[in-house]
Amino acid sequence: MESRIKQLRENIGLIQEILASELGITQQMLSKYERDVLCIKVDVLKRIAEYFNVTTDYLLGVSEVKRDLQGQMKVNKTLDTYYDLIEIYKGLDEYDQEMVWSIMQTVKKTCEKRKRDKENTEES
Repeated sequence: MESRIKQLRENIGLIQEILASELGITQQMLSKYERDVLCIKVDVLKRIAEYFNVTTDYLLGVSEVKRDLQGQMKVNKTLDTYYDLIEIYKGLDEYDQEMVWSIMQTVKKTCEKRKRDKENTEES
C-alpha cells in the first residue's frame, strides 16, 4: 500500500500537505500511511480510493485492477469531456507540459485558498 498511495499522489503532482488537507487528515498521518508505518483506518482508505477513483483492493495491493466497472465508466466520461485538452497537452514537448502542469497546480492552490477564505469569512 505504501507505494500505491504515494505513486498515485505523485502521478498527479500533489504534495502530501495538499492531499492530506483534502482527505481531512494531517500531513504526518499521510506520510505514515505512505511509508506503511501506521495502519490505515477504513474510512480514510475509502476516502483515498474515492479521491483517486481506484478500488480499496488496489490501494491495499490485493489486486492489480485499479478500477471496477463503475470507476472505469467515470474515467471514460471524464476523458470524453476533456479529450481535446488531453490531445493538445500530449502534443507539447516535455518542458511545456511541465510548465502547463505547474500553472494548473498554482491555479488549483489559489482556488482552494479562495474557497477556504470564503468559508472562513462566512463563518465569522
